[in-house]
Amino acid sequence: MLPIQNTAPDVVSKKRTPSENADDSEFMALLRTVKKKELGAFVKLLMPYISNLEMRQPRIWGDQSRLNLEKATIPVNDLLINTRSGYVTIKEDCFFGHRCMLLTGTHDYKETGKARLEAVPDSGRDITLERGVWLGSDVTVLGPVHIGENAVVAAGSLVTKDVPRNTIVAGRPAVPVKKIDGSNL
Repeated sequence: MLPIQNTAPDVVSKKRTPSENADDSEFMALLRTVKKKELGAFVKLLMPYISNLEMRQPRIWGDQSRLNLEKATIPVNDLLINTRSGYVTIKEDCFFGHRCMLLTGTHDYKETGKARLEAVPDSGRDITLERGVWLGSDVTVLGPVHIGENAVVAAGSLVTKDVPRNTIVAGRPAVPVKKIDGSNL
């Protein structure tokens, strides 16, 4: 059972003013009295739910306004999107395996040290995924790239060039393997 009040040194929160406490819900007020050990047990219970929620949200590195999720209808799985050097467009019915990355950002390899770190273009490396694209787990897409409608990128692939519609690509770097209807290229 959680204590009503605790003044021991291992209490999680600092002293709060009455006006700060007035806005708290009953749960939050109680939570502020919990010992670190009890809080650790609480966090352990919540972690699976927090992890699942985190996995379903794309992580965006760069300007979020450069991401266009057009009628996103399928939840993502641990997707990292870098918009530093271009726009990323994901059209409807695209879906992703775990740990996919869409990366527009790059650095000027001719520079060295901190100058290389700061030598990042602002544009020109857009990535577009047309309707129905499927990226298998652990796929990396390096812009500029256009992936055509209903294309499939096999797990573990590295996409550095445009992918035609209705085509399956695989490898590092990804190359066309066959059409989605099973026919050869």
